[in-house]
Amino acid sequence: MNRKSWVSMENNDISAHKPARLLIVDDSEGARSLLKRRLAMYGHEVIAAADQNDALKALTKNSVDVIFLNMFLNGQNSYDFLKKLKRNGNYQNIPIIMISSNDDMELLVRCIEAGAEDYLVKPLNQTILRARLSNCVARKEAYDKELQYLAKIKQGQKQIAAQEKMASVGVLVSSISNELKNPLNFVINFANVSAEICSELIQNLEANNIFADEPQKKILSNLRKFQSNVSKISDYGRNADQIIRFMLDQSNTDSSQKHPANINKIISQTINMLMSSYKSKGITNLPQITTDLSEDIPHIVLSVQSFSKVIYNILDNALYSVQKKYQDQALSEITISVKNHLNDVEIAIRDNGTGISNEIKNRIFEPFFTTKEDGMNPGLGLSTSLEIIRDLKGSISVDSTEGEFTEFKIFIPKKNEN
Repeated sequence: MNRKSWVSMENNDISAHKPARLLIVDDSEGARSLLKRRLAMYGHEVIAAADQNDALKALTKNSVDVIFLNMFLNGQNSYDFLKKLKRNGNYQNIPIIMISSNDDMELLVRCIEAGAEDYLVKPLNQTILRARLSNCVARKEAYDKELQYLAKIKQGQKQIAAQEKMASVGVLVSSISNELKNPLNFVINFANVSAEICSELIQNLEANNIFADEPQKKILSNLRKFQSNVSKISDYGRNADQIIRFMLDQSNTDSSQKHPANINKIISQTINMLMSSYKSKGITNLPQITTDLSEDIPHIVLSVQSFSKVIYNILDNALYSVQKKYQDQALSEITISVKNHLNDVEIAIRDNGTGISNEIKNRIFEPFFTTKEDGMNPGLGLSTSLEIIRDLKGSISVDSTEGEFTEFKIFIPKKNEN
């Protein structure tokens, strides 16, 4: 058989092997070079090391699939080095093929017992070399896949735990909120009645002008303080009632009522609803929310109420951020855009407000985490929004630079299994 035919046959065999990264550890330069050329001919990436130190350096810098370890390095057997590798959590699952110049079965058995996957005896038989290498590469590939599966399982367990936590939080919030509503209503109503009685009493007493001396004037002063305190009780009671209503609304993530809906229409209606909410509180100095809504967006199957809640929460945070940063709201910029992609729809909401610091960026989707100072928000908005988008098999992410901008991006698949 001529050289050309032999190379052709070798190349046919090469195609059966999956390319891998191999490490040869041999103190013989000639042996290293020969084996390196042969393994490279099979389509593998090959790294060579002359001793243990070079081998460890190579392993530190590279992810290796199989190690070829000479039985003896610089006159000493490699048994202890093999055990060292197998004790190291970073390298213990890399298959190691021992290479020996003599058939020292006792030492080979010890190496196999210490964790070596296989052995070869010099001079190396090409067929046996390819077969044993193929087995080791397949073993390493199986191990890597197992790690990937375990990572996916672990991630899935985290998601399930988070969902269960949110579900339990929702039940707890709903239960506590409902229990608080009735006594809180009594507090508000009786405070209002008491304030009215105080007002009538003060008016009657002032009309009769009976507070002439100092003790009587003091009674009138205390009565007015009492009226003021009762009014504060009523005000704080209404604030607490708003918080409870907000918590009930945010904890309700039931999205069973789903139907094809117009994303653009939901966004426009949500903006109007948000602006009306602010104006009803007497806040009129509001920035303009600019929209860029693509007209070719298909209808998406979702819960209109739940999706509107997501947009409302993010826009509400954006308004809070720009109001906190700018006295002149003409400098504020809030934009919301909708883009049509091949498989999903992208909704981007960006503002030029205070931004989010790196220290808290990873926490903003945690339940009950909030940076708002008004005490009116229990910190359920973004965590609830995340659960709603996940229920649609979508994703939500945030990009922000403190002091400059914040941008949320939502991706919703056009077809989702629900």
